[in-house]
Order: sequence, then structure tokens, then C-alpha cells
Amino acid sequence: MDVRDFYRLVIRNLWRIILSITFGISLSLAITLNTPKSYTAQAQLFVSTPPAAIDIGLLATGGNFTQQRVKTYANVINGPDTLRPVIEALALDLEWFELAKKVKGSAPLDTSLINLSVSDNDPVLAAALANAIGKQFESTAALLEVEDALGSSPVKVTLAKFAVVPTSPSSPKPALNLLLGLILGFGLGVGIGILRQIFDDTVKNEDQLDGLGLLGAVGFDPEAENKPLISEIDNFSTRSEAYRQLRTNLEFLRADNPPQVISIASPLPGEGKTTTVLNLGIAFARSGYKVLCMECDLRRPSASEFIPNHYKEFGVTEILNGKVPLKGEKGLISLIQYDEGTGIHVLASGAQAPNPSELLDSPIYEKLIKSLRKDFDFILIDSPPLLPVTDGGLIAQQSDGVLLVIKAGSTKIDQLRGGRDLLTKVNAPILGVLLNMIPLNRNGEAYGYRYGYSYGYKRKYGIYGAGDYGVELVKGEEDRPYAPKIKVRDVVSAREVKRKQKKVKRLLRKIAKAQEERAKLDPNAQESKEYAPIHVVRSPTVMASQHAKYERPREQFRLDDHPERIRIKQPVGLPENSRLARVLAEESDKK
Repeated sequence: MDVRDFYRLVIRNLWRIILSITFGISLSLAITLNTPKSYTAQAQLFVSTPPAAIDIGLLATGGNFTQQRVKTYANVINGPDTLRPVIEALALDLEWFELAKKVKGSAPLDTSLINLSVSDNDPVLAAALANAIGKQFESTAALLEVEDALGSSPVKVTLAKFAVVPTSPSSPKPALNLLLGLILGFGLGVGIGILRQIFDDTVKNEDQLDGLGLLGAVGFDPEAENKPLISEIDNFSTRSEAYRQLRTNLEFLRADNPPQVISIASPLPGEGKTTTVLNLGIAFARSGYKVLCMECDLRRPSASEFIPNHYKEFGVTEILNGKVPLKGEKGLISLIQYDEGTGIHVLASGAQAPNPSELLDSPIYEKLIKSLRKDFDFILIDSPPLLPVTDGGLIAQQSDGVLLVIKAGSTKIDQLRGGRDLLTKVNAPILGVLLNMIPLNRNGEAYGYRYGYSYGYKRKYGIYGAGDYGVELVKGEEDRPYAPKIKVRDVVSAREVKRKQKKVKRLLRKIAKAQEERAKLDPNAQESKEYAPIHVVRSPTVMASQHAKYERPREQFRLDDHPERIRIKQPVGLPENSRLARVLAEESDKK
């Protein structure tokens, strides 16, 4: 398993790993909260050889004697000879073996030191115990050694560093416990994922098709339950594109001699072969081919559920048992129906036959296929499942090839092999496999090849046509990755609006200049003349925000009731001898 496989494993079992991590963190948090706090006090003892016993050649070689004694003392420092006197001195209600669980000694490598640590729920008591045990061990070590001729011990133990009262607990450690819980949860989730992968024997991708070619992949569409046919959904949806890609692959599978009669089968029922027949027929019909969808599942026909307009009382069964002839106006031609909504021709299965295997193995069925070859470009046969009954193998013998429909994540590898072996035994050519109902989630990489390359495209680049490229995507177009541009911005109208706005500004400046000219000539003049309204723009939305800029409410413009234009209605008082007044008067007289 490489890094990419491990990544896919994590993504595929992401929710399980999240639950496992949550469980691990919750467990560590519960343990941390329920564990009483423990404080550890540390003291240090020094082991030396007194001058009286400087000649230690008879005991050991050089300094190795002291180091050996240090290792021994570290193991016996919590013995009864040391702890009983300490219990009596501190008046503790404990047995020596209970106190021994709290005391620990260790010897650093290549030193003559002993590290003494005492743990207790009371930090003051922990420090007192460490100092008392260190003092008591000075006497205990002298009793353990054999005195020399002068009555002194060859080894001396001294309390070199006294213990101080600890300020923070040594356990529990919340950060470390949470980290361990996270690691434990992640490992548990990954382990569950590995076990599922080991014991999961369903078909998910092209590597598990056992040598068969993958012709197409159709993703799971929640809308398919209510709208199973691609004629009922958008022509540019992902599901429609998947069937168009399958149609193209079948067209160019054998470019010189493409298969005309295609049997569409599946190892087990419920894998989507009937909807595949109809949707593939619609895809062929949209390319200009004359297509016949033939319902040869004489045991449990289901095509009538998707195309309810055609009658199903007479069909393949009546032809095969001789009730309806192949030729004549009341023969085969009368049973083939054309559906205008889908553009395909449909031949129903007819009444339920008591002996479907015998009917499909009869010479009449062979003649039926030969007769249909003359009238249709493609004949798509909805055959029964291969493993439960033998009808699928009989139909495959008269076909140019078989398209196997596999439900991704549901059909097992052994079931796929069983269907393949059955077709091989009857010498039926297998065109390829269609992976159907591929889950639309993050682990899509494990299924097929991204079912028509749209999944990865949308995820990285977004929907085609979205963005600032002159296109505005309307709501509900998320499943149209191949749709053309939907709505192009009206650049010309935007330029026209700006042009008209500039024209209005120029007119306002002229009116303001005329009023200033009048005020200079005659400040006390009250004479004024109202002229006809001037038509400026046609869009009522152009000046709506423009009016708000002016702070003089008396001179503010207002809209008239005309739906297609705006009129500027403003009394303008101008001297009669001004040039602008004469121009406006002439325009008013003309109107």
C-alpha cells in the first residue's frame, strides 16, 4: 500500500475514523477527569567510599565497586528496613508494602547517584516522605554492608539534594492523554478500514473487472428514482453525458463492424439493466439512429414501468409461441411502438410465459432477430439476470455482444466471474462492463474512472460557464457541467445607459449655467417661463439612483407615469434675451 492507497483508504472510511477519534479522545478525557491528581517529589543520594576503605582492590576494580553498589541500592531503597522507620517517624497509617508502591529509585548510567522519587496525592507529604526515606537510607546502607576491621562501612550514602514541595501534578497529563486518545482513535479507524477492505469483495473499479474492459460509468443520481430516463432530465446533466459516452464507446468499439444487436445483462437483478437499455436507446436515438428496445425478460418484465404509454398485452411472448406472425400488418410491425417522448421504438415482452427458456431457444427467436436487423440500426435487448436463470445465455447467443451492467459496491467479484464464465461457455462475446450507481461522495476515486470525467473537473474548476467571463449561472444549474453559456451580459445596453447618463449631466450643467447668468443680469427678476419637458432617456432605471446625488429638493427631478421614458419636469426661469431661452422657446413652439 503506497501513500495514495492509504489516502484513499482514509477518505473512504473518513466518518469511521472521525467516530473512532472522537471515541478515543472521549475515553482519554474521561480517564483524565476521573484519575486523582498525583504529585511527585524527587531527592538525590550520593554514594561514596570513605578514606578508611580507600583500598578496595579486594572488593572490586576501581570505581566499578561504587557503581555496582548504586545499582543495588536503587533496587532496595523501598525495602522494609527503610520504610518501616519512616512510617513510625511520620505516624502514617500505612503498611510498608503500600508505601513501597509510591517509592521508586533509579541509578543514572556511569554515576554514583541515586534518584529517589515519591508520589502521593498530597504534595507536602510527598516531599516529606522523600526526605525521610533519603535520610533513613543512609543508615540502612551502612547496615547492609560488612564492616571492616576498624568497624566502619566501606560505602557511605549521603542525601545530596533534598526534595521540595511540587507545585504541579505529575499525573494525569491531559495533553499527553488527549494525544494518545487521538492516535488510538485514528489507528482504530484505520484498522477498521483495512479490515473492511480485506473482507470487501465487491466490484468498485476497473482493476476488479477480472480482465473485462470498462466501457462506461454512471454515477448515482438521487433524482433517478423519480426521473429514471434521461429524456426527463436536462440534456447536459452528468447522467446524460455518461450515457452519451457509453454510446460513443459502443459505436467505435469495432469501427468497421459495430455491434448491432446488443444484449444488456447483469449477474443479479436490481443492478439497473432495464434503465440502461432505455437510456442507451435514447442516447442512440438522439444521434439519429433508429433504435429498438426489446424486452426479453419474460419472467419479470419492468420496462413498462418506465414507459407506461405503450401496451404490454402482446409482445415477444406472442411472437415466439406463434400467436402473432412475423410478417403482415397484424404481425411483428403492429407490436412495435414508437415513443415520441424518448424517440425510441419499444417491443414489449407480452404475457408472462410458462416456459421462457424454451421460447428463447426456439428457431422463431432467431428468425425474429434476423427480421429486426433489417429495420433498425441498433437493437438493445433487456435480458434476464445471468446467474438465477439461463435465459440470459440463450439471448446472448443471438446477439453481437453483451454489455454487462455491474452495480458498483454491490456486485461481488465472484458474481461477476460467474456471469462472465456463463457467457464464455455459450461463446457469447462480451463487449465490456458498465459500472452503474457509483456513489457520489469523496471516495469516488475508488469507483470507476470518475464516471465520465466530470466529477474531478467540477471539483477543481467549478461548473462550466460560471465566473466573470460574460456568463451568469442561474440557480439549479449545478448538474450541467457540459451546458453551453446560459445568459450573456448585455454589454451594449450598459454602454447606452452610461452614454445617456453623461447626456443628462451635460444638460444639468447648461441649466445651472443659465440660472447663474439670469441671476447676474437681474437678481430681483421674478419673471419665468415654463417650457415643455425635455425627453432625455428611455429606461426608468437609469436616473433612479442619479437623482439622489442632488441635495436641492426643489430642483430634484421626478419621473412621469410613462413606462418607457423619463421626463425632467423643472421650472426654469431665464431672461428672455438669453440665447438658451431663445433656443428653448423655439423648441417649445415647434412642439
